[in-house]
Amino acid sequence: MIGEKMAKQIIFADGNDFLRRDGLAVEPAAWEDGMRTDAGPGTFEWWYFDAWLDDGSTAVIVYATKPLRQRNDPLTPMITLTITRPDGSKLGTAPLVYPADQFKAAQDCCQVNIGSSWVRGDLHHYELHAEGKELAADLTFTGQAPSWRPGAGKTYFDNALSSYFAWLVPIPYGQVEGTLTYDGKTHSVKGAGYHDHNWGNLGLERVISHWYWGRAHVGDFTVIFVEIETGRSHGRQKIPIFMLAEKDRILVDKGQALTLKTADFQDHQSGKRYPRSLDFHWQASAGTVHIKLRQPRLIDTFSLLESMPRWKQWLIRLIANPYYFRFNAEMELDVKLAETQVVERGPALYEFMLLN
Repeated sequence: MIGEKMAKQIIFADGNDFLRRDGLAVEPAAWEDGMRTDAGPGTFEWWYFDAWLDDGSTAVIVYATKPLRQRNDPLTPMITLTITRPDGSKLGTAPLVYPADQFKAAQDCCQVNIGSSWVRGDLHHYELHAEGKELAADLTFTGQAPSWRPGAGKTYFDNALSSYFAWLVPIPYGQVEGTLTYDGKTHSVKGAGYHDHNWGNLGLERVISHWYWGRAHVGDFTVIFVEIETGRSHGRQKIPIFMLAEKDRILVDKGQALTLKTADFQDHQSGKRYPRSLDFHWQASAGTVHIKLRQPRLIDTFSLLESMPRWKQWLIRLIANPYYFRFNAEMELDVKLAETQVVERGPALYEFMLLN
């Protein structure tokens, strides 16, 4: 069998056979950030961008073929544009949904149009325009760390290799500049940013219980750390994903040796709980990497049901209450590899997504 098989029909697409299966080279190519699904019933796809700016403001922009929990719908293109002012107050969280005929996307590169909003890029350089209610973002992202995907970029949830969740990270860390429009004014901004692209053809809430996903750039190092835990149907298996780069060179990109310990849980008014202490540890023959996350500050939280009609929210809450938490935390990165031994400290961004 090709690839590495995990218990309960989870197969992580790694190795040359999987690369050949999808026509991939070891390093990502620009076409991979083009449209990867047909946007029909049963599929989902989104292009995600976020920017952390020197004036203290932030922007999160998502171009999607449909809401995440409505994958069985036909093409239902949507934009979300969220701007946080320098004082921490948030603007514009409701998704803007458009008719299907106002969606267009290329397959040979990232070029997505939804209504009057658009994004285009080539893995290294991206330009985007996004409009919301009395909000707008006109930003340029330029990559400063190598584009990356874990293996062939897919995790399969069946032996037939037909049901999958895929991930590409064109810009793990980059520079951002441009303008944000809010409160009736256009603000010139610059800072740091991130872009990734996800797609798939299965209900994530049916196979995944929750995930922790985080990223940071400290000193010369860019790091992405993820632990996905599957649901009962797949035996509560853990899927680790990890990337560490120094400047333009990837040092570690095999996540199998990554583990996570959580502690100091905090109750939330939603009825959910989240940890305030997280330790990711990677250990292999090449050495160790330890990521310590402390003093998290909750910067965003919402129910994944908010975009649904109220009657549907009520029905789903009878059996599930999917919730999203986003944090900014203090991070200590301790790298002990053969040619690199360093400790760096700085801020990290991470999320805790509970899908059921």
